[in-house]
Amino acid sequence: MSDFYHDDPIEDELPKRRNYLGILGLVVSLVCGGLYVQTTLAANVALNSGLPIQFGQGILATTACSGATSLSVTPNKSFVNASGGGAFYLQGVTVSNIPNTCDSNDFTIKAYGASGNSPLALFNTTSTDAVVYQSSGAYSAGFGSTGMTVTSSSGSFTVNFTNPVATTSAAVKISIESGPHTAWAVVGQTGPGGGKVFYYNASGFACGPTLASTCRWLEAAPVTWNGESADPDMSWSNTANASNSVSGLTDAIGSGYKNSLAIQTQNGAFNSSTNSYGAGAALAYRGGGLSDWYLGSLQEIIAMKNASGTVGGLNNYMYMTSNQQSATTYIAYYIPWAQQFYPAKSTSPDQDRGVRPIRAF
Repeated sequence: MSDFYHDDPIEDELPKRRNYLGILGLVVSLVCGGLYVQTTLAANVALNSGLPIQFGQGILATTACSGATSLSVTPNKSFVNASGGGAFYLQGVTVSNIPNTCDSNDFTIKAYGASGNSPLALFNTTSTDAVVYQSSGAYSAGFGSTGMTVTSSSGSFTVNFTNPVATTSAAVKISIESGPHTAWAVVGQTGPGGGKVFYYNASGFACGPTLASTCRWLEAAPVTWNGESADPDMSWSNTANASNSVSGLTDAIGSGYKNSLAIQTQNGAFNSSTNSYGAGAALAYRGGGLSDWYLGSLQEIIAMKNASGTVGGLNNYMYMTSNQQSATTYIAYYIPWAQQFYPAKSTSPDQDRGVRPIRAF
């Protein structure tokens, strides 16, 4: 377990202020990274004892990267009109007086209701974390923060939500945390494994060997991943299991890793000369020094086809998936026709039924 710092709450007494129509009290609190965000850098807790704070009023607080320097955190509101009425929303947050010790850190801003530990959705309907990245004095939207804009100036930034979700009547507490920077990835960008990012889901999807993790991106290996100029043709299974079904396979985005491990369990360890099958080859790939590559599920291969201009090298191939149609046939996807086929689980490489490893992160 990583070490972290967590100090006792520091309570600052503030004078009482009048409540005006449409202005809601707000508590600004800093919570340690271990409580609300997965990070090895924690922040001191500075709570104002629940006294009402007006929107547009800056509150002083410290984070791990700011040390003894207090940041000014100012929540901003806007009125969103609607048929038959409207409401005030948490439009954004301004953070200022940021020292250069916070360079290359991420700031994560969240809002909370009067009770409970679950953060409120702030933008994109369900997004709860507004992440801002600081690099050499400039600020920009960080990991997973599409749907908001960041205005940057010297030692300060303002986050504005394109379509704010949290009303001022619901948001009674705001937290800001600093932590290590998490790299941002966008479709078309080179991913952590050296391939091209071809799929993004802001809400996340189940992924990993047991579907217990949450991922947002899919990345495809380069066309030269196998040391050749085109994706190789491989068999779906070995000789002994060509007529045997593999249980538990699903075709959803994110399920390819779990599928590939199930195929490997049935067919044994991958060997390029004696046991060269698609799922085993994908699992054995180590692009970017990473060990979580796999043979994509049907929906993942379809997503790769839809981004073929980004991925590159797909051309007129029929691609193997980690799904089966029956005990003796598997599902392949023909790129030019955008159509499924059901080849037999032959024990020798199938011409024009290629393998391209992908990974979720």
